[in-house]
Amino acid sequence: MQKNQGDGEYLLIGLTGSIGAGKSQVADLFRKAGIPVLSADAIAKELMQNDPSMKDAILREFGKSVYSDGRLDRKRLAELVFNDRERLQKLSEIVHPRTIAEQGIRAKEVIDNGASIVVCEAALIYESGGEERFDYIVVVDADVDLRFRRAAERDGVDVEEIRKRDAMQIPAEEKVRRADVVIKNNGNLEELQTNTELIVNLLQALPPRERLDGWEEIEGMRNEG
Repeated sequence: MQKNQGDGEYLLIGLTGSIGAGKSQVADLFRKAGIPVLSADAIAKELMQNDPSMKDAILREFGKSVYSDGRLDRKRLAELVFNDRERLQKLSEIVHPRTIAEQGIRAKEVIDNGASIVVCEAALIYESGGEERFDYIVVVDADVDLRFRRAAERDGVDVEEIRKRDAMQIPAEEKVRRADVVIKNNGNLEELQTNTELIVNLLQALPPRERLDGWEEIEGMRNEG
């Protein structure tokens, strides 16, 4: 069993879900409940903007058009990768290992400062084969038409574009099947808050599991960047 510096047991929770399910909303509700949440997407944005080796790799692979005045043009990058599985895979190979390493080491820092639960939010936990790093995985799910409509409104694109992006990931049904806990998000924010509060209480009562921590390996991945 892994311990933090205070010899206390801790839980490392993976939070994921398919496009438009409401994963980010649930992450915000976890934060409001006092649970630290580390967003892989936020870390990836930070690294793509500020990490010299990652920027160089992206520029070599996708060209100068993905940075404008030194700032990452995420819309342009999305246009290049979301309809091209090979290019999406290449971007993942550049960004994902360093992002997961950074998320892991930040989780360790939070744990070492005494946190008993840390949530790692990431869209591609199952796609990356990283589920063994976590004690439990929480999947946020919603009906497919509702998911697509939400995501289309959020991103300012049509539903067909969201459908294409969704097809690049593991099906939502598979994520639900493999989850330890599922939060359904077919209703309003008040219902989602109630459901999330129930899950917070459940997680606080659960024991840690045997998991693949690999902190030394994570440190090495971070330093390789």
